[in-house]
Amino acid sequence: MPSLRRSWFSILGLATLLAAAALALDPRTRALLRDAPAADEIALAAARAHADPVLWLDARPAADFASNHIPDALSLNLDEWDTQVVEVLTRWQPGTRVIVYCDDRSCSSSRTVAEKLRREYQFDDVHILHGGWAAWQKEAAR
Repeated sequence: MPSLRRSWFSILGLATLLAAAALALDPRTRALLRDAPAADEIALAAARAHADPVLWLDARPAADFASNHIPDALSLNLDEWDTQVVEVLTRWQPGTRVIVYCDDRSCSSSRTVAEKLRREYQFDDVHILHGGWAAWQKEAAR
């Protein structure tokens, strides 16, 4: 009996290793892991599904914002922070979720703006749009 039990455990172990290898080698799995949202990011679908008020903040340069932006978004970039933050503070209400975006995942402006809002203004419900403006445009093109 002990040798039969060892054989089953060996087969089970081998099957588990093969399944893990297949999962690791699957390009779809790698894409999902590579594109997973960070802890302070929110996916566009989750942002749209949020029932409470949302304040969208565009951290891109003013020219990009002027060209096109998420409807009702406010511009808040680091270059014009002192003038733009006044309108943000006027529009923000306690309990309002803030979602900051810039061009795409490689853009760090949204993260810097979000951190500054948390640190200097004690905003506690601040998220970064996963994929940024590019994700919004991709969804709008569908």
